[in-house]
Amino acid sequence: MDLSKKTIRSKHPCSSGFRWFLKHTPQGADYQYLIDTLLAEGRVTDACWLVDQFGSVKDKQAIDSLDSDAVVAARDLDIAGNLHSDTVLRVAGALHVHGSVRVGGDIHIEGDLIIEGNLSCGGAIVVEGSVRVGWGIDVAGKFRCDGDARAGWSIDCANAIEVGGIIVAGQDIICADALDCKKSVRAGGDISVENNLTAAEGIIAKGEISSGMHIKADWGIQAGADITAKGSIMAGESIVAAGDVCCGDGYGVFAGTRVMREFWPDNAIVCAAQRPEQLQSGHWTEPQYA
Repeated sequence: MDLSKKTIRSKHPCSSGFRWFLKHTPQGADYQYLIDTLLAEGRVTDACWLVDQFGSVKDKQAIDSLDSDAVVAARDLDIAGNLHSDTVLRVAGALHVHGSVRVGGDIHIEGDLIIEGNLSCGGAIVVEGSVRVGWGIDVAGKFRCDGDARAGWSIDCANAIEVGGIIVAGQDIICADALDCKKSVRAGGDISVENNLTAAEGIIAKGEISSGMHIKADWGIQAGADITAKGSIMAGESIVAAGDVCCGDGYGVFAGTRVMREFWPDNAIVCAAQRPEQLQSGHWTEPQYA
């Protein structure tokens, strides 16, 4: 796709960027060529602006591996090896990496992000599709995914997590701020969240579930160890833990918030190693040991 002077001007570019365009490509140029030229001159912000304005082109580029100061692409990318960027990774389509990804700054992918190896990001991550990572996800900034987010190992985020689909991790889920999931959260290990832990469906962990504030699930909450929160613990249906269920001082444990009282014995069970002191709703059931 070629971009002309008239086309660029219609998007109201900054004066510095438009002067650069008139100087280097007064007759217009190919979209990706413009991006690559901007990157070569260190104008990463301008390259990202182009992608924000004009989106993706309908083809895919296959590359053996990629190691650069910045990676900005206007099409789907398929990387046979590893991908490394010192600053940003911006793709206007989908990205499939058969190795691992390491980025020093922010990541923004408009399609799905599939990585066979590990994902390490020194900034924030925004994925407008789904994320599937074979190994672990380690992100220093906020992690936003509009679709499902899956990792074979752990998900470790030093900021907030927002996911529009389900979250699945083979090991732990660690979040240093709030975790907000529009479907279910499932971990093969522990779930540890420093702020609110919220799921529009259920929360399941083979290990413990802990929150620095409230835990809320519209369906049920189940843990293979303790469920602890410094605020309230709220479930639309049942709360089941192999260990204890403990809320913060002055707060409560609420099960069956979406179930009629007469159906609590079947659909709003509370079962733990011992009865929670602050149990406010739900049907308490003694644990059955073999």
